[in-house]
Amino acid sequence: MFQAINDIRPYFIRFLSILLLVSGTLYGAPPTEEVKDTKNCSLLEKGVPEEYLLSRGFQEQVDAFQSAARRKPEEAKKQHEAAVGFFEKYHNCRKEKNEEPTFLSAYSIGVSYLELGELDLAMRWSETAYKKFQPPNPPSRESILLKTRVEIRKGELETASDTLEKDLKDYPYDSDFLYLLGNLNFELKRWTKSVLYYTSLWDLIQKRDTNSKYKSTVLKSLGELNYKLDNPKKSLYYYLAYLDLARNDTEVIFRVAQINYLLGDFSNTKKYLNWIRESNPREIDASHMLGEIYFLDSRVMAPGYFVTLAHEKKIPKEGLISILDRFLKGRKQGLADELSSFIEKNPGRLAARVAYQESVASSEKERLYKAMLSTAALAFQYRQYVVSENAFNSAIRFAEKEEGLAGDIPGLLERVSHCEEAMGYPNSAILSVKKAILTTQSEEERNNLKFRLAYLLLNPSIKNYDASLAIGKFLLEKEPKNAAYYYLQGLVYFQKEDYKQSLANFSKAVELEPQNNNYLFYRATVFDKLKNFPKTETDLLASIQTNPENPNAYNYLGYLYAERGIKKEEALSYLRKAVDLEPDNAAYQDSLGWIYFKTNQWKEALLHLHFAEQISVNRDAEDPVIFDHLGDVYLAKKDLVKAGFYWQMALPLTKDDMESSKIKTKLTTVQKELAE
Repeated sequence: MFQAINDIRPYFIRFLSILLLVSGTLYGAPPTEEVKDTKNCSLLEKGVPEEYLLSRGFQEQVDAFQSAARRKPEEAKKQHEAAVGFFEKYHNCRKEKNEEPTFLSAYSIGVSYLELGELDLAMRWSETAYKKFQPPNPPSRESILLKTRVEIRKGELETASDTLEKDLKDYPYDSDFLYLLGNLNFELKRWTKSVLYYTSLWDLIQKRDTNSKYKSTVLKSLGELNYKLDNPKKSLYYYLAYLDLARNDTEVIFRVAQINYLLGDFSNTKKYLNWIRESNPREIDASHMLGEIYFLDSRVMAPGYFVTLAHEKKIPKEGLISILDRFLKGRKQGLADELSSFIEKNPGRLAARVAYQESVASSEKERLYKAMLSTAALAFQYRQYVVSENAFNSAIRFAEKEEGLAGDIPGLLERVSHCEEAMGYPNSAILSVKKAILTTQSEEERNNLKFRLAYLLLNPSIKNYDASLAIGKFLLEKEPKNAAYYYLQGLVYFQKEDYKQSLANFSKAVELEPQNNNYLFYRATVFDKLKNFPKTETDLLASIQTNPENPNAYNYLGYLYAERGIKKEEALSYLRKAVDLEPDNAAYQDSLGWIYFKTNQWKEALLHLHFAEQISVNRDAEDPVIFDHLGDVYLAKKDLVKAGFYWQMALPLTKDDMESSKIKTKLTTVQKELAE
């Protein structure tokens, strides 16, 4: 992914005109008029200013890049070497006067050394250029980008990312910075960080840089990243936007088909596979995948499609498509063994599992039952919940008839409930679990099923808290030392806003399992609701100690410190840790931005608060707290227009009456000041 990153030419040429104007000297011979010079350089004739050397170096660089563009690498190399020679002479002239290299000369010689592959020298000069700017002035973007590209060429990708992140606060809307950060973190396999920077770049493209050269690359990258992070719907969104710009990218069209398949949308899967077939009639993979989809989705339409494949001579003599073709033609003799061998080598092919299940003779009962279970399990893994549910139901019907399998039925019903829950049918899932409870003969299994039932009753569309509590009470009477039961009761009471009872149950869970960071964390949230800060702090610190990789506890404690204006260094440390562990979490970015605001680091505050804004908006989960915080920061910066804008965004989303009143007051004050 580093094709664009390693090429410094576009950035250099764009910057070169600025360098030349600033230097005050154009290409070519030195000025003919007499120049007043208190001390002449020993390398130049009297009256010739040292800037002449700098100008010649610039000219050689321009010629070198033009030669490279004309694909004359040897010529370009000689011209860069000549440029380096002029820059070195310029530095020697300045040394004679006890003067250091300028930013322009340090930057320019660093560019030529990079092009010549002299990476140590390129790094030395890029760092010299970088250090020419002292606080409060930020380093120039060009020196940062040069330093970053040298680090990339040296293979120091993590260092390059750190270089950019360190100064991003000064260039938060720079598309080159964001693109490089997205690219670097992609290469480092830090997927969530890469998503963060690419999402920010996409937001920038939409709002400020609609003709960006990065548009198609960013969309494709966000599609791939969300696919890797198991966000298929987001992945599909970005891939489809990318295909509007690059309609002939067969690889992405195929991936879109795969995502639709994972989402159980066979109609669109067929649509995109047919798109590939139409654009490239000789394409085989899409044609074969489409055959498997037809087999899974429609046995009525599948035979006709396989006739088409045969007409196109796309049915091989061996392989799954050949086996499915014979299956559809009713030639099932020997297919079970053939499919068994195929599955052993290709365990992830769902169509093969379904065909195998339907090919096993009914007389081979053990083999048939195992086939049903393996088909159901693989289909659930692939999110093909309908296929999975059907296979589990087939296994239930089989178990009901066969002696010795009745004990499996409750477990199979529970698995059906998971399919129903995943499809968004919590009431059906509840009915399946209740049926499982009635059929089991094992008390241990019955208790486990009741626990699942209590959990399902908490579903946001059900919210039957009293029934869940009743089940929990029953389970605790049976097993008074089961920490998980107390934990569940604590969650239910928390939802009911009965914090005293919630605390009692979480405390019992912690007593039984004192090293469980989850129990400690949730008890801390209850202490916070009860305004007991010391105990909230104690539990959060204990939660961090038991699980140092849990970002929730770091974020919660850091934010509490920030809100109280205490332990600011610890707060900053905890919140940075939370963001490091989960960079694409809007709440964590908001908390980090807030502590920066509390410590008067406004650039850093705005950087992370805008990250939080972009993440939440991108996920259709706009958060009024983030908008309110942005309003506060912009007010502190005396940008009343932006402060008012964000409070107007926050107001309709705020549910709490007290918070709503505070925002209204701030908004009214700002509007009055603007009117005056």
